[in-house]
Amino acid sequence: MNVQEYIDSGVLHNYCVHALSEAERAEVEKMCASYPEVKEELLQMQESLEKFAAQTEMWQQAQVKETIWGTLENINKEKTGDLNDLPIINKYTDHNNWKRIVMPFMPQELKKDRIIKTIRASGGVTQMLIITKTDVEEETHKNERESFIILEGECECYVDNKVIHLEPGGFLEIPMHTKHNVKVLSPYVVAILQHIAV
Repeated sequence: MNVQEYIDSGVLHNYCVHALSEAERAEVEKMCASYPEVKEELLQMQESLEKFAAQTEMWQQAQVKETIWGTLENINKEKTGDLNDLPIINKYTDHNNWKRIVMPFMPQELKKDRIIKTIRASGGVTQMLIITKTDVEEETHKNERESFIILEGECECYVDNKVIHLEPGGFLEIPMHTKHNVKVLSPYVVAILQHIAV
């Protein structure tokens, strides 16, 4: 038997990831007992996979921790309501906090069909207060992620073939390269619209 061909065959990798039958596993263990170089290769492969698994676990833990801290930071920013340090809107956003934040920009009466007020444009993030009596035309975004949260009113969002009904507190993230438009169902809708450049 050519030992190097056996090592190169991939059977040791399959052993490490438990992709062999009991008989095949027994054959690998027999080869390890007979050929020290096969055993050495198997031990090195197991060690490499264990290191990779440990690094991946640490990376996943760090990513989860970062997500949790980011969410908590956003919640605190919403409560503070500092116009110079606005949070990113997401599915955990409290629309009541945002209503309070944008209160200074709300008109006494709605004289136009649509009002758009940019309240943040920094760090690749643009956030706008939108007050509209009219439907929002179909569009597609190629270089930015769009999301919005409804503060007042009701609407239906058409995203490809899906219809999503939103009321106050409703959050929607639009997939990139996807046609979408909005139909206003109430006398007007107040929303925070967010674009994040990619």
